[in-house]
Amino acid sequence: MSCKMVILASRSDDTTHDECIEYMHEEHAPLVNDLPNLRRYTSSVPTDPEKAGYDYVAQLWFDSPEEMNEAFESETGQAVQQDATTFLDMDATKMIPAVNETTHYEAE
Repeated sequence: MSCKMVILASRSDDTTHDECIEYMHEEHAPLVNDLPNLRRYTSSVPTDPEKAGYDYVAQLWFDSPEEMNEAFESETGQAVQQDATTFLDMDATKMIPAVNETTHYEAE
């Protein structure tokens, strides 16, 4: 059963929104891409981050919850998590593990 980690990221108080996004794209995302077992990585920036309460939304796909856990417990996973603390408010950032459903809805 595939799964994903949904991350609603909030910047630290000493980082602007633009600095957060730049760091995310230039420094953090390349680290995330190196996670073992990672199948897909997507990101989005809210159109109004102040209203949304988050600066960045990421989704990391894995083949199973076990592979996701292995990824975050790995040396690379530990480095990714440590790096996040340098520019994100980890108390405000939400990490939501989710199992992927097979039902899809199309807009008409």
